[in-house]
Amino acid sequence: MKRTPTATALLVLILAVAAAAHPIPRTVLLETFTNISCAGCATANPVTAAAMAEHGRHELLNVQYHVNWPHPADPFYLVAPAEIWGRVQAYGFQNVPELYTCGANTPPPGDAAALAAAVGAARDRLSPLRVVVASQWNGTTQVTATVGVKAVAAPPAGTLKLRVAVVDELETFASPPGNNGETAFHWALRDLAPTDAGTAFTIQSGDSLVFQLPIAVDAAWYDTDLHVVAWVQDDASLEILQSGSDLPRDAYAAAFYSDRYAAVSPVGTLISMEGWLDNLGLSSDTYDIHLDVATPGWSVSACVGSTCYPPWVTDVSATLAPGVEQHLGVNVLPTTAGATGEITVTVTSRGDRDHVFVRTFRVITPGAAVLLVDGDPSHPYLPYFSAAVGTAGRTWSAWDRAVCGLPTAADLAWFDVVVWNAGLAVPALPAAERALLESHLDAGGELLLSGQDLAFDLCAPDSPNGGPAAQAWYEAATGASFVADDSYDTSLTGAAGDPVGDGLAFAIAGGDGANNQGYPDQLAAAANARACLLYAPGKTAAVRFGRGDARIVTLGFGFEGVATAAHRAALMDRILDWLQDETVAAPPAPPAAILATVAAHPNPFNPSTTLRFTLGGDAPAVAVTATVHDVEGRLVRTLWRGPLAPGERTLVWDGADDRGAPVAGGVYLASVRTADSAATVKLVLVK
Repeated sequence: MKRTPTATALLVLILAVAAAAHPIPRTVLLETFTNISCAGCATANPVTAAAMAEHGRHELLNVQYHVNWPHPADPFYLVAPAEIWGRVQAYGFQNVPELYTCGANTPPPGDAAALAAAVGAARDRLSPLRVVVASQWNGTTQVTATVGVKAVAAPPAGTLKLRVAVVDELETFASPPGNNGETAFHWALRDLAPTDAGTAFTIQSGDSLVFQLPIAVDAAWYDTDLHVVAWVQDDASLEILQSGSDLPRDAYAAAFYSDRYAAVSPVGTLISMEGWLDNLGLSSDTYDIHLDVATPGWSVSACVGSTCYPPWVTDVSATLAPGVEQHLGVNVLPTTAGATGEITVTVTSRGDRDHVFVRTFRVITPGAAVLLVDGDPSHPYLPYFSAAVGTAGRTWSAWDRAVCGLPTAADLAWFDVVVWNAGLAVPALPAAERALLESHLDAGGELLLSGQDLAFDLCAPDSPNGGPAAQAWYEAATGASFVADDSYDTSLTGAAGDPVGDGLAFAIAGGDGANNQGYPDQLAAAANARACLLYAPGKTAAVRFGRGDARIVTLGFGFEGVATAAHRAALMDRILDWLQDETVAAPPAPPAAILATVAAHPNPFNPSTTLRFTLGGDAPAVAVTATVHDVEGRLVRTLWRGPLAPGERTLVWDGADDRGAPVAGGVYLASVRTADSAATVKLVLVK
């Protein structure tokens, strides 16, 4: 079959790249890794194929990479081994099947419900980019991919990467080529252009770029289901910002979305909750729009384009030509303080009645003392917080991240205290949430931060979501540092004389709590912070910190795990009292930590050695660094940087540098430094 996209495709490309002046939904890219003899792949791949069949081409794309294990001669791997290995190394995994959604290692392969949730969540994270793809074939041996990238909003700063793949939508075999029984293979990679490294570029808001990449094609691959898929990735974070393909659009396809689904707005102030309805199909379509209003006597109006209907009109319609975008939102005039109004907008396509879009907008009015932010809506933990806040005599409003998205600093500023429940979310506190809380604290806001794996997720060396920036944020914002992933203790007591903890004693297991505290983090308090709850003497469970005009209490466990309602209420009451007490000053600095001599065993060593040293004093040393240098003074490895609690400490050096590469045998110098002292030991690596 001859394939001849011409100037028409390029015209569509140019028009599409020019559209929109606000963030838009992502076309979600799944990158799946498989092999013809991988047993688990035979279960996972059909789930991915079913998801592809369920979603429109404007919603979901897939590129499947066949690795060379367990079967080294996988025929799909042999087509592009260097490119496939490049993607494996970019993500750094070791087993198949593996699945990445827009660059994130989630969900587990083969879980249909989790995949549906991950695709929905990724699509709802609006993108600053539009990517449109056209292809022009020169016989059966070459295709030229034309990719347009438009920055419809501010993209991340720095260099981005465009990657372009030729994929085979479906390849079938009469009998299984491997030993897992699969005969049908979907979206298999044939080539990456120009290489797996991609094409680097920078772009500013409002700018457009067009890339043309000629790609050689083996004539043996050629058929009508060979397609071009392109995506833009931020290699610094691995996030895929947007993707697109040369697949023809469906006759009926649409998107209804907003960049905000909730806001805090005062009584008597009209607020507009903006949204957009896009006809992404090839045919004109009419959309029926229905409002369900659940507000305490507020005035709510549907707005389509420049027309806002009277509050009693809850059913309207809009007709859109292909490629046309229409403003669709609601105007809300709240009349009750300390309340939450909900407006659910349902959009149904007349061209395809299976296309139904439901969005819920929320408006919260100021008046409550506490804002409860549910950062882990996948688990039902928020009632533990709300009940405790109510019993403690405070009023509250709730912000559900799944429905409302991310609040702004202005939203948080309306409340005396923000309680942030990280629950069991992974990642526990993404970069956008950290930036928001930083702004809140900088403005003098008060904060309770709860989550048993929060410190581990941000600070542990083996956490996939941590790193130096996340660790530095946690320590600077909370006055706490991560010590251990598991305290091995679920019985807590309050620190004697502490305004939060004094006299408290409770469990975080059993009772009527959530019973979910499998790995409560052990923390340490910085010199200008205080441990307020303890697992056992010297093992910190919670830290309170005065940061300028702001105050923050950070738990190493999840508040929902406290075993009884009475203890949850008592603890919440103490925390809120301290956070709202403007007379409380930051505690005086304790005596400086004292560093004893550093020793290493074994020494000489191969392959690893353990450094041992002791920190004296009554409180953690704020800034401890442990490093390994060569004899010429060049830094080889940083073993620790941050606070350390008093006591005997050990650090292991595995004979590798900061990149993980083994170093040569020879003499090295290991140094441990505090603000007031330093000690060094000579190490001999024998090879």
